[in-house]
Amino acid sequence: MKNTLTIFLILSICTAQTCSAQDQPKPTSQEYESCCGTQPVEFSYEKKRIYVSNVFTPNKDGVNDYFVPFVNDIVTDVWGFTIYSAVGDTILYQKPYFNLKMEIAEYGWDGLRPDGSRYRGLFRYKMRVDDIEATKHIVEGQACAIICGSESEVFKTKTGCYYPIQAGKDGTLDRSIANAEKECF
Repeated sequence: MKNTLTIFLILSICTAQTCSAQDQPKPTSQEYESCCGTQPVEFSYEKKRIYVSNVFTPNKDGVNDYFVPFVNDIVTDVWGFTIYSAVGDTILYQKPYFNLKMEIAEYGWDGLRPDGSRYRGLFRYKMRVDDIEATKHIVEGQACAIICGSESEVFKTKTGCYYPIQAGKDGTLDRSIANAEKECF
């Protein structure tokens, strides 16, 4: 009787642990923990307006594939557009100069490291923007590269995420535009 009771207790404990382990929410990827809502996405200097999304999905589906600044017509040039790792110790991408007459694919970062591998998670960026009066300003912040897959599901409900497609025509964020991420999430 004592052995039967012991076995019953052990089975009950094991079953309870198994059930509670199944009920636990999936842990989110640490690479995505600091994504969204922590940095500004709109920058204003006198008449200059710059929108920089805080997430993008470089999966080559034609939606939100490039990380780029969006500016109003007062900005003429962008210098030293540089993407760094999250801790800022590695340059992931650098475009010394571009103007807004170029195609996005010519100056936008596609999420690849210099060795061709995909980057995932938080990164830092920095650039200098010039206006028609030759006034210069430094724009810097952080954003995230999202690799589409099961770990990216967290972005369905994550708040404070703004995508490249949400750029307004005047270098500002247009919150009325949906993120259009049907393939990724």
